[in-house]
Amino acid sequence: MDSLTATARADASSTVPAMAQYTLHEVIALAQHLGRLLRQAPGRLVPEQLLPVVERINDVAQRSPDGCIAAILLCPWVDYTAHHAINTALLACRLTRMLDMPDEDRHTLMLAALTMNVGAVALHNELAIQEAPLSTSQRQVLNAHPLISSCLLRAGGFDNRRLHTLVLTHHERLDGRGYPFHLRGSEIDPLAHTLHVLDIVIAKLMPRSYRSRLPARQALAQVYARAREQMDGNLTTQLVKLFGVYPCGSFVTLQNGQTGLVVKQTEAAGKPLVAVPGNPGQPIDTTSPGNKITESVTSQPGLRHFPSLVPFWPLK
Repeated sequence: MDSLTATARADASSTVPAMAQYTLHEVIALAQHLGRLLRQAPGRLVPEQLLPVVERINDVAQRSPDGCIAAILLCPWVDYTAHHAINTALLACRLTRMLDMPDEDRHTLMLAALTMNVGAVALHNELAIQEAPLSTSQRQVLNAHPLISSCLLRAGGFDNRRLHTLVLTHHERLDGRGYPFHLRGSEIDPLAHTLHVLDIVIAKLMPRSYRSRLPARQALAQVYARAREQMDGNLTTQLVKLFGVYPCGSFVTLQNGQTGLVVKQTEAAGKPLVAVPGNPGQPIDTTSPGNKITESVTSQPGLRHFPSLVPFWPLK
């Protein structure tokens, strides 16, 4: 191990920023922190830098499960690759907890979400602002990035065998048309397939410079439609349940004509608590007369409205 890597190992555990007061601010801060790590020389990325990030995401998901979904739907990004990774890890944490998966699987899946694209950080950021089709050289890098990511992780001391399996195969598809190995069906580790599905969902839910983010219902409907051959239908069904009929962070119209922000899921499907933007302290019970939800609002708030949405999901 060279001196630079040794220094990174010694200092990394103290670099995660202090937890923010609100979930949306926390997710942005974690994405900024991960972006700094990913922009360093890739071979210098070490476990001690990322394990605290996994722990923090796990903590945030426990404290603010509804806020995690809202953050995925609402937070703007600066560094697409890093923010995509944080969002995928958040969704992985929420899904594995809902399905009561073993802690080891949750930890490995979250770590894979943070590192799956380390071999093509610049390319993924480039593609987030590129409307034109991929060039030949871009396609070559994209096809190779699972292999490159695994190599870079090994160079940094990541020795979890299953982590490498997930990183190497997170673009494989059940129909055998994925890459880089063209695995099919049962040849794919189920956890790697879970990462594949989460990766696709988050990509649809995040905006690009040339398009808005897809509403959650539309994004999940598209994924569900592809489930027959390309994805595990049960997994996509569980994601639909996780987001709910009206996901946290989305907007709805009430019977009384008000527009409400969905802030918390309840045990009653399709009847979440909502609030009027600018008034986080008084959630509205959508089972009460006049306050029932009539429809989803497909339009999304502009960036100037983001600060008014932050206080709905406190962490402290």
